[in-house]
Parts: sequence; C-alpha cells; structure tokens
Amino acid sequence: MAWDNKGENKDATFKEQMLAKVRNALIERQEALFKDIDQRTETWVPIKEEDGTAITFAQNFKEHDGIFIYLESEAEFADCLRQLVSENGWEPLWCTTPEVQSLLNHYHIPFTESKVREPKQKLVSLTGCECLVAQTGSIVLSDALTQTREAYALPDILLVYATTEQILPGMRTAFQTVKRKYAQNKPSQLTILTGPSRTNEIEQTMVIGASGIRQVAVFLVDEG
Repeated sequence: MAWDNKGENKDATFKEQMLAKVRNALIERQEALFKDIDQRTETWVPIKEEDGTAITFAQNFKEHDGIFIYLESEAEFADCLRQLVSENGWEPLWCTTPEVQSLLNHYHIPFTESKVREPKQKLVSLTGCECLVAQTGSIVLSDALTQTREAYALPDILLVYATTEQILPGMRTAFQTVKRKYAQNKPSQLTILTGPSRTNEIEQTMVIGASGIRQVAVFLVDEG
C-alpha cells in the first residue's frame, strides 16, 4: 500500500475517485448509443397477401419441427384427437385449460388435471393458447390461460388447440392483443414457444427434444 510524504493513503484516494466517477455515471443521463434505431417499424418480412396468415404460420411452424394439423370444425378436431389418443396410448390427456376442458367434456373425451403418469408413460398435455404468430411460427402461451405454467413446461408432448381467428401477423400485434385481454390482471408469465426443445450441447450436434418438450402439435380449427 503506497503512502505519500504527508502520510495519506494514495490507493484509498484513487478508489474514492473511481467510485465518484461511477456514481456520476449512474446519475447523469447518457445519450443513447443507438439513437437512430426505429423501434416502431416492423423488421420482419411482410406476409404475402396470397399466402395469408394461416399458410405463413403453418410454413414457419413446420420449419421449426412443429406438427401442424388443420381441421374444419370442432367435431373434426374431436374425431382426430380421439384417434391420436387411441393409437398412441395417450389416455388420459392432461388438460388444465378451462375452455379446452369444456370442449373435451362436450365430446366425451377423457382428461385429467393430474400430471402423474405410470413409469415410461409419456406425459401429453393439451392446452389452449393466447394466439399464434404467423411471421415466426410461434405459439404464445400464458399461465393465466392454462392455470399453471407446468402445462406447457413439463410435458413430453404438447398439443395446442387454436382457431383461425387467433392467428396474428407479428409479435407486436400479439403483445398488444394479450395486453388488452389482461388489462386488469396480467399473467405472471408469458411464453413464446417455437417448436420442440433443442440443444447442441451433446457432442455439438443439434438434438431435438433431448430436454424438455419432444413434440409440439397445433390443431388449427377453422371457425369460419
């Protein structure tokens, strides 16, 4: 530790000067480094009018290894779901979304609110969604809709029920829609899901579903 001829601690003085500079930097308003960035203009490639949001979503979602199933009615959805559940041994489905539970009850499709499964039995969750984002092929989910974030965080396979009216062009519109819906009571968590889980930590090779959701399927029902 260095001292000057007057016996003052030079290291201590230098430290005080540095701390003073840090305090001033925090107090003073700094000019934005990227002041010319336009945060209001969409940066995504516009959706082609002839494609529409539904086709754009399907294409982008499948590019991220998602499974897309288009259905013309709720009844067709129920028939398709019954067949998939029977063929793959998914019964009972795990469902915590009240609106989807009502639909399952209407078509007499068994479900449970318990995530407990037999050893080696896949956990298959069926949920609703806040909306679908066409430009990214993403699903917007919230715990306010599903009652628990576990519904879309824990399952091996995630099935999502959506309608054509829920497809939105971009993220900005999606966030605005959710914000309006929950103006009084916002969700504690909002999740953007684009396909199954991915990791490249295994020998630096991309692996799908190694940890987390292995498969994601969207059932898009046309309410028009």
